[in-house]
Amino acid sequence: MQPYRRFHSQYRERLSLADGTWAELRMVRPEDAALLREGFERLSPRSRFQRFLSAKPRLSAEELKYLTSVDGERHVAIGAVTWSPAGREMGLGVARFFRLAHAPEVAEVAITVVDDAQGKGLGRLLLDKLVEAARERGVERFDFRVLAGNLPMYKLVQTLAPCEPEQDEESLCFSVPLGAPSRGGSELLRSLLALAAQGALTLIGPTCRWRSMSRVPPPVAYEEGARSP
Repeated sequence: MQPYRRFHSQYRERLSLADGTWAELRMVRPEDAALLREGFERLSPRSRFQRFLSAKPRLSAEELKYLTSVDGERHVAIGAVTWSPAGREMGLGVARFFRLAHAPEVAEVAITVVDDAQGKGLGRLLLDKLVEAARERGVERFDFRVLAGNLPMYKLVQTLAPCEPEQDEESLCFSVPLGAPSRGGSELLRSLLALAAQGALTLIGPTCRWRSMSRVPPPVAYEEGARSP
């Protein structure tokens, strides 16, 4: 019998953000494609460029389907929504991980928060929940990337998570252990998220390892933007 999981298909949790805004966290569903498209359109050009390293005007129907057709095991996505004055649901952000096909204990992590929802602590909340969901599924490490050529950031990341990164044409690829659950969550991952919020770190997939070993089509994912979470 499968052990109880807090983060299942019916998971919902309502939280107050730093500015008093109410947000509801829940698992991403196929019918969320329109919310994801609207959220992408609210990303600034800078946020889009930081993710794709080029201008990207829109998400294709195929990308939207891939990002919302999650299976809850290999691909897990937790979304944050709020409501307009008229009661219409509005997307605020998504945190997701993709487990590597050849190494399911390793997952690529991706986090996005729309520009007008940044600076309210949502990124940290999403990351904490994502870590919990990953541990429930036996994930031991998150992979992430730092843009190549950023020597000061490379040194800083080494002080947080000493390891020898892999390298591709555009980035250095690091692997961070999730560790045992602790009060207040993972301080290492919180620090890494703070770097991402400053535009210094890209929490996106795929990693270098994917390029060399995986045969699964590359995921599309987004990072948190310029302001501190």
